[in-house]
Amino acid sequence: MLLKNLEIPIILIGFMGTGKTTVGQYLMNQLHLSYVDLDEYIEQRESITIPEIFDEKGESYFRKLEFKYLNECINQFDIISTGGGIIENDASLDLLKKQKQVIWLDCDIKIVFNRIVNDPHRPNANNKSLEQLKNLYLSRISRYNEIAFMKVNSNQNVSEIYQEITTLLSSD
Repeated sequence: MLLKNLEIPIILIGFMGTGKTTVGQYLMNQLHLSYVDLDEYIEQRESITIPEIFDEKGESYFRKLEFKYLNECINQFDIISTGGGIIENDASLDLLKKQKQVIWLDCDIKIVFNRIVNDPHRPNANNKSLEQLKNLYLSRISRYNEIAFMKVNSNQNVSEIYQEITTLLSSD
C-alpha cells in the first residue's frame, strides 16, 4: 500500500511491551520504508546493552544518549520505534513534539505485563509487580498523549494495527 503525501519519519511511542518494534518492522515491510529500533541503534552505536548502560552509568545518562540518537535517526530513517521511557527526558519530549507523525501504541497493562514480566532486557521492568508497572505506565500516559498525532490500540494483531495506522495516515 502506498500512502500519498506520507510525512516521515513515522515515530512509534508507547509503554514497553506495546509492540512498537513488531509494528515498526511490519510497517517497514509493508510500506517498503527504512526502519530503526532506537534501543537497538543505541546498543550498536555504544557497543553496550541498555541494561548495562543503566547499571554502569544510570538512567539519566541513558536518557541523554536516547535524545542524541533520536535526533540522529529522525534525519536518517522513515520509521522509528522508540523505547517506552523516551518521554522521561524533556529534550526528547520537545523534539518529539515537533514531529508530525508520532503514533502512540497503547495496550492493556495486563497484556503488557505478561509480555515483559521476565524480560531481562527491560531494566525498568525488572522484578516489578503488575501494580508497580501499572503505576509507571500511569505516570507516563499524559506525556504520550501530549505528543501523539494518533493513538492506536495494540491489543489487536499486527495486521489490524497496520490497517488502523494506514487508514489514519491516509485520511490526513
